[in-house]
Amino acid sequence: MKIALIGYGKMGRVIEEIAIARGHEVVCRIDIDNQEDFTSQAFASADVAIEFTTPATAVENYKRAFA
Repeated sequence: MKIALIGYGKMGRVIEEIAIARGHEVVCRIDIDNQEDFTSQAFASADVAIEFTTPATAVENYKRAFA
């Protein structure tokens, strides 16, 4: 499965490690420094996006992911 991670802090890194160990591929990592990647081909190629940010930014990230 191709995974996009939204929020690449401690939890995002742990999930990436587990996903790779289980044979999945992390195709995109979005953090505060690369918000423009929501429109990238890598993000669009993901089968699933997992959101690990703060409650204050989660809703906005959800909207950007489906825009």
